[in-house]
Amino acid sequence: MIQEFRVQNFMSIKDEQVLSFEASKDDISREFLTYQVKPNVSLLKMIVLYGANASGKSNILCAIQNFWEMLCKPLWKKESTIFYEPFALNVDEPTKYSCIFYIDSIKYEYSISYNKNFVLQEKMEYAPNGVMSLFYKRNFVGEDQIPKIEFGGSLGLAAKSKSAMIANTLNNHTVLSTYAKISVEALPVKTVHEWIVNNVHELDEDKGEVIETAEDIIKDVEKKEFFLKALGKADFNISDIKLEKKELPQKVIDSILNDKTISEKDREKLLEQKRDEVIFVHHTKAGDFSLSQRLQSLGTLKYFTLLGRLYNMTKDNHIYIYDELERSIHYDLFIYYLSFFMMHTQASQIILATHDQMLLNEEFVRRDIVWFTAKSKETGATELYSARDFGLHKNVSLYNAYKIGKLGAKPELGSIF
Repeated sequence: MIQEFRVQNFMSIKDEQVLSFEASKDDISREFLTYQVKPNVSLLKMIVLYGANASGKSNILCAIQNFWEMLCKPLWKKESTIFYEPFALNVDEPTKYSCIFYIDSIKYEYSISYNKNFVLQEKMEYAPNGVMSLFYKRNFVGEDQIPKIEFGGSLGLAAKSKSAMIANTLNNHTVLSTYAKISVEALPVKTVHEWIVNNVHELDEDKGEVIETAEDIIKDVEKKEFFLKALGKADFNISDIKLEKKELPQKVIDSILNDKTISEKDREKLLEQKRDEVIFVHHTKAGDFSLSQRLQSLGTLKYFTLLGRLYNMTKDNHIYIYDELERSIHYDLFIYYLSFFMMHTQASQIILATHDQMLLNEEFVRRDIVWFTAKSKETGATELYSARDFGLHKNVSLYNAYKIGKLGAKPELGSIF
């Protein structure tokens, strides 16, 4: 779970902005929206971001995703450049991230500073026995020189493993991501790396997810029952889900036949291939009928993939990032999804950006989960702040306060005349 995330000099973000997941003493939805990772440390399971268009909501989400990607995905060539998008007026300054997070009950603190070509500094500490100690730290030495890396003694790394990690860490990627390139005996490193890869998910990760989800459902009876029950509650009338092999579309066949760069052997293999297609069986009083995924609405397909993530969160602790989660689905489904997440997951987290003001009027919404982005009038940079910063009386409606502009983070439209 994330406790705190900081970002500086990334896209529209100039000065350091802090997103905190620490729960306040508010009793609203405490049982369902907070999780105690250790005594006296309660973290929020959900963060909701509001703000006008182009205020930086999506950039906050992108920063979170980029942070985790840098930790687990290495660059393989020393000439490769890092994804570096500084604030327009700070192009000579490094981007900086820092994060406090927990894997089970173990606390980790990590920070990194980098530019287009080099990781300049990074440091990770952790508390396997309740006391913070060094995991590793690294400093940039020179363009063609091996970075200076020091591993903490509590890791128990053999000299051979340390040497392998150092030798394979390029100046343009993190030390932790090196684990994806080599096989070393490094259990603490493996634990963190695998947790990020398996439990922290990309922003709106849905490429090919309909087919992948259907494949999982067909293999897993329990998961299929979960889906059919949830789809039934959503009133989609879907009674079964199947996967069928279909012939390639004629356009694809023609393209393969006309491509002169493809050898005859490869052409034959390509033409023999069939594509998977998800078939949804619908049940009505008049009888059953089947529709392929191509004939389903965007809302149905989106909710289908969302259910896959929801199921994952009921089985293990995951972090999902959403930009406009409610897009293409009915508001009642949106609220049902969030409510189910709150009541049936333990230590998973959802970070979502939305424009739906109605959510602020829901009884389960705590003020510490609501955050806003706004543009600085001086620099145009993104500023991030929490609803609880305003100190509103508990009887004041957050929905009404936002609607009338008391909380900012809205477009200033003025009169239509």
